[in-house]
Amino acid sequence: MIPRFSLARPTTLSEAFESHLAAGGDAAYLAGGTELLQVMKMGFAQFGVLIDLKGIEELGGLEVAPDGRLRIGAATTHRTLERSALVRERLPALAALEARVANVRVRNTGTIGGNLAFAEPHSDPATFLLVCGATVELSGPNGRRELTIGEFVLGPLFTAREPDEIVVAIHVPATGPSSGRAYDKIAFFERPAASVGVAFTVADGAIREATVAVGSLTEVPTIVAAAGTAFEGSEAAEAALDGPSGAAADAFGALDVVADLNGSPDYKRHLAGVLLGRAARTALREALAHA
Repeated sequence: MIPRFSLARPTTLSEAFESHLAAGGDAAYLAGGTELLQVMKMGFAQFGVLIDLKGIEELGGLEVAPDGRLRIGAATTHRTLERSALVRERLPALAALEARVANVRVRNTGTIGGNLAFAEPHSDPATFLLVCGATVELSGPNGRRELTIGEFVLGPLFTAREPDEIVVAIHVPATGPSSGRAYDKIAFFERPAASVGVAFTVADGAIREATVAVGSLTEVPTIVAAAGTAFEGSEAAEAALDGPSGAAADAFGALDVVADLNGSPDYKRHLAGVLLGRAARTALREALAHA
């Protein structure tokens, strides 16, 4: 049972900050609530005031900014991202990822900003957004700032967000004409047991730039630099990926993988290696299609 609380419904960021200040530290921001309300129901957290952010217009919307980045309002639901024509055109891997988040109830209610702010280590978006070079825009009483995903997610259920700050938007850089991005996972209990994100840029018939990130293995989504390096210089043909994929997967051996209910470190590394091959092929197909 959730303890009693008061609900504030601001329509601007300034009103939200005022509500937070007035609560004297006994408040939490609420978007979809799929994680926060569950935590409160289990008795792991309690707040006298919940500040509902869904009425703040600035936190919504999907658009291509003048600098070419895809701006995703923090209050955008997973279901909206899954079904958005703009996301499917500009970032199809994100739409595909969102279609597999948890279940329909969670996708209809949960938001991208809330997901990142909660920093659940077995989650989807942060790993993919990390490999995309995305940033998180924060706003608070003292101003605004942008952090990379690596700077924002500091540990399990722990981020760089100050208690009175609000995640406003996520910004995803545009890709060049010969680039591809992909994400794949193996999930148990509606959460990923292991996940891999890949980004490739192809030029002159070869993979020139490669980034690989893993999720649900380590305590935070992690870029594995050696795995990306293993792909660079490879011929841009799917048949040529078998060797590089194996070498890249070997780089996972250096990761400090956390054992949990999903399996041992070695088992989770194995899962990540399988996923790497799948994601690499998908990213390469996209890059070649746009060459």
